[in-house]
Amino acid sequence: MGLVSRLGFRGRLIAAMISLVALVSLVIIALLMVYLFEDEKSRALEQLAIGERLTNEVIDRRTDLELSRLSVVVQDFGFRSAIASRDPATIDSALENHSGRVGADFALLLDSQGEPLASTLQNPFPAVSQEQLTSTRRNGFTRSPRAIDGRGYEILIIPIEAPGLRASLVSGFAMDQSLAEVIARLSGTSVIFRARSNQNDNLNSFAATSSIDAKLEQELAGASANANFIESAGYFTRIINLGESDPAAVQAVLLISRDATLQNYYRRAVEIALLVTAILIFAILLALVIARNLGRPVLQLASYARAIGEGTTPEAPAIRAGGELTQLRNALRDMLSGLREREAQIRYAATHDDVTGLKNRNALMQEAAELFENRGTGSLVGIRLNDLSDINDTLGLEFGDKVLIGIAKRLQQELPDAHILARTGGGEFLALIPSLPPEQGSDRIRQLHALIESPLQVDQTPFSLRVTIVTMELPEDASDTDALRRRLNLTFEQAEAHPEAFTRYKPGQDESHLRELKLITDLHAAILHNGLHMNYQPKLNSQTGELVQVEALVRWIHPELGFISPEEFIFLAEQSGQIHDLTAHILQRVASDARRWHEQGVDAGVAINLSAMDLTWPALTRHIAETFHDWHHDLERVTLEVTESALMEDPEEAMATLNQLRALGVTLSVDDFGTGYSSLSQLRKLPVQELKIDRSFVLKLDSEPQDQLIVRSTIDMAHGLGLKVVAEGIENLEAWQLLQHWGCNLGQGFYLSRPIAPEDLPETALSLAARKGELSRPNPEYSE
Repeated sequence: MGLVSRLGFRGRLIAAMISLVALVSLVIIALLMVYLFEDEKSRALEQLAIGERLTNEVIDRRTDLELSRLSVVVQDFGFRSAIASRDPATIDSALENHSGRVGADFALLLDSQGEPLASTLQNPFPAVSQEQLTSTRRNGFTRSPRAIDGRGYEILIIPIEAPGLRASLVSGFAMDQSLAEVIARLSGTSVIFRARSNQNDNLNSFAATSSIDAKLEQELAGASANANFIESAGYFTRIINLGESDPAAVQAVLLISRDATLQNYYRRAVEIALLVTAILIFAILLALVIARNLGRPVLQLASYARAIGEGTTPEAPAIRAGGELTQLRNALRDMLSGLREREAQIRYAATHDDVTGLKNRNALMQEAAELFENRGTGSLVGIRLNDLSDINDTLGLEFGDKVLIGIAKRLQQELPDAHILARTGGGEFLALIPSLPPEQGSDRIRQLHALIESPLQVDQTPFSLRVTIVTMELPEDASDTDALRRRLNLTFEQAEAHPEAFTRYKPGQDESHLRELKLITDLHAAILHNGLHMNYQPKLNSQTGELVQVEALVRWIHPELGFISPEEFIFLAEQSGQIHDLTAHILQRVASDARRWHEQGVDAGVAINLSAMDLTWPALTRHIAETFHDWHHDLERVTLEVTESALMEDPEEAMATLNQLRALGVTLSVDDFGTGYSSLSQLRKLPVQELKIDRSFVLKLDSEPQDQLIVRSTIDMAHGLGLKVVAEGIENLEAWQLLQHWGCNLGQGFYLSRPIAPEDLPETALSLAARKGELSRPNPEYSE
């Protein structure tokens, strides 16, 4: 009481004011601490929400880039041609090369039924459902995250469609450590990718930007299937289920350390407590300063973050206070800048070549599409560097890139009026320039050809290149982008076959190519549905005139194109990989016809021609054995004819196949002998029993002394080697009698009999038997 009285009213007032300020300060401090705690938590949740949107945005952007690359691959003519060839080695090579180009971790090629044609995976890939394939063809692509062997992949399925071709390309892109680091760097959070080994397994982490302790792993494992936010003692956690499967096969987990988030809170609490304890008189001002310096910037930053999340580009707020708020403002600004920069990079990469800086194929095709839509005109100039592959192999990719950059600069200088100049892949450049009169255009292209082939300074060294240049006039030569791509490739093929300064597109080339594609497709149907016809030409014993054998000749009458030459469709069968199916079909038809003749009383062996590619068919011997397993004669009555050129293409493999066939018991014959390049030493090593003299030496045998010398010498040589001799192309009696006199074993030709349908052979056999006396009687003029 005495102390109070000594203080007086002013002292008591000051004491009361100090007490009141202290009490108010303590209440404000408590309320402020609560506010700061909730605010820091809200900011953490906001950052996690931004991180979630950013995660989806980054994955979507990466998907768009992957789809743009895959779209280029599936539209690539060489890739489609490889698939259409149906050759496994070609498809595997093309799939490996193109999947490497787009950066896919693995790739799978499916046919229209979803069955795999080729794969870069060592292990079987999880099945792709028909619903997914249907959705792919309807929407142009499908995407889905999948867990494979405990790791997450983004699976993209894109259709491949062309005339006679319908397939799907399945590509997998790993959600790897680098992707996690990109998301972590942009969102300011730690990132963990988790995946299932299968639908029943727990989720396991396979990529993380921070260490994962046992406690965190236990918290993640204990989270419910529908939980997307976990608040624990150590972390604020956001769980993002990737994909639409339930439960999710792949998850992305965003983490913000609770200690780091609350660190600012603890520091502010200590600072405020010290300030209140030391300077109570400034408590109110301090509260006002804190409210002013912290409250407004936090709201500004929240609005700024919200605007960023909505996809706009707001101005960063002017924050006078330093410290974490400024750092947060700068981090959000940098994140926004990074997002916009990456968007610009993605857009730039979609239309530009990363080596030369020129536009790419997508940009050129867009320009061409606009030209067609606007009914414009122009000249398309295509340039291919013929030696680029060799340069890359011998001098390295870096040197090859310098060559490309040098050529790009030359083209930019020489074609300043080009609407667009693009590098469209490898060593190929395309330029769309204004239309020029024919003479002026020819002179300009020749000048361009001379400029590009002139020595180019690369690393202080002059370097010369060989180039192929083609031109097309638009829209005269192509009225849409599909025709442009197809006809451009055909013109390049023609230019490579007939090197000139430049090659213009000639109308009709693509029609010929489309005819080949149609024949390849229809040949498959003709083989399956017996659309081919068999003819047989008799072979007679030259001494007795008896029918000994018939040679099988396949014919094709196309329902739309009419008669197709055997040389043409057999060549296409070889090119498309259908030659083995064709050979198997012919063997079945011949065996069936021969059995029917035997039932009708006709005793005749058969001769069947084999392709060069048949000699590399591992299943050939087995197929022949199965086809003729119930053959009514000895298998030596089955003669397989192979040409000299087929034997010389791969002598070792041909020898192995011939030895297998010989062991089977069939007769082997060298067809078209005399037109190839086989030597006597090679012939002596072959396990053959027969030579067939080419028709070119027999057609004028009665009037050409030189042909007589060749044929007679061949017969003597063959007999000396223990081989039978067959002569084809016998057109008259004189040639037949000469061959009888020289001891030729068998003969065939129009003089003896034309090729006939299988049902006509019994009647032809009776006709030949009636002529037996005429055909077996030697002419006295040729007797010794």
